[in-house]
Amino acid sequence: MTEATLSLTDEAHRRIRADIIEGRIRPNMHLVANDLAQQLEISRTPIREALQLLASEGLVVATRRGFVVREHSSEEIRYIYEVRAALEEMASRLAAERATDEHIAALERLGAHTETVADSPRDVIVDLNNAFHEAVMTAAGNPRLHSINSRNSEHFFNYNIAKLYSHDEAARAIHEHELLLKAIKSRSGDDAAKAAREHVMNALEVTLRKLR
Repeated sequence: MTEATLSLTDEAHRRIRADIIEGRIRPNMHLVANDLAQQLEISRTPIREALQLLASEGLVVATRRGFVVREHSSEEIRYIYEVRAALEEMASRLAAERATDEHIAALERLGAHTETVADSPRDVIVDLNNAFHEAVMTAAGNPRLHSINSRNSEHFFNYNIAKLYSHDEAARAIHEHELLLKAIKSRSGDDAAKAAREHVMNALEVTLRKLR
């Protein structure tokens, strides 16, 4: 495969993946290489390679007619969140131990822990939440952990479920960010790990309620 094809494959993968995760391409939708090639103005070979990559990540499923966006069952979503809880628990513990002053300042600048965020549009809350957890992962100083968590935690239901959060549910999640940030600032690995796990598992319970 040429370098140009690899570059186009990466672009196609990134764009299709973002459309799936952010809900523009819905679960159970058929993905036809020819149609995607026209929409993205990318040739069919990179599109097909991108779909294979998405299949390896579990975001799409290969069928006789092409690929279909995977719809996760409640059980699968629980598995994803349980893994995420373990990864974010470790990352938060490491962040409490390793975060520099610059890392902490970056977390505070995001403002994902401030009470007024609960009044924001839901897509803003999701973006802030993602940025906050990304910043915690960065502060943990473990690129391998960061990479594994990214592959596990980015799924379509993050955006779709967030749109259904009540004000109180959003406010609770934001308060949990505040508790986690406080633990990291105080350099308490145990408190940071506990806050991270509870935050993720609480998000799981909200997600499962919204899916019923």
